[in-house]
Amino acid sequence: MGLVRIALEALAISLAGALIGLAANALSPRPASLREPVRAQAESPGAACQLPGQMPIVPRISVQEAAPLCAACTAAFVDARSPGEYARGHVLGALHLAPGEPPDLVLWRLSGFKTVIVYDRDPSCQQADAVAQDLIARGVADVRVLTGAWPAWLAAGGPGSSGSCALCGEGGETGPRSFAP
Repeated sequence: MGLVRIALEALAISLAGALIGLAANALSPRPASLREPVRAQAESPGAACQLPGQMPIVPRISVQEAAPLCAACTAAFVDARSPGEYARGHVLGALHLAPGEPPDLVLWRLSGFKTVIVYDRDPSCQQADAVAQDLIARGVADVRVLTGAWPAWLAAGGPGSSGSCALCGEGGETGPRSFAP
């Protein structure tokens, strides 16, 4: 009989705790949704870890993940290199936006894409990170930086084009080309 009593007391305490928790949640200024799983902020889309005093790290995307998005035209590509580098070769359909340039000319073009992929010339991706940060600050939701940058895209045989940027006012693009390393 002692075990039954202990089990009933444990059940009563569990039920009381659950009711107190539900009441506290209901009275909270920011109650937790009971219909959706609770996730850490770092798990939310576009989230990235950040060390104190440093710029947030933009999520990365590999060439293998980005290439099908380019082929299906479901992601916008932004080239964060100089106008000359862009003219010599860039991801097929990429828009040019160098670090420090206002992105106003390209923002309207990016709004039609769920994902925006930024790349530069350096595998450390510092210029791409700067441009990506600016786009995120201006409300572009899913911005990623291409791992390995332009050299990795070339090495993988990704589709490319050459010619100056039509949006920059420096002439039009030439047709698609295949760039081999």
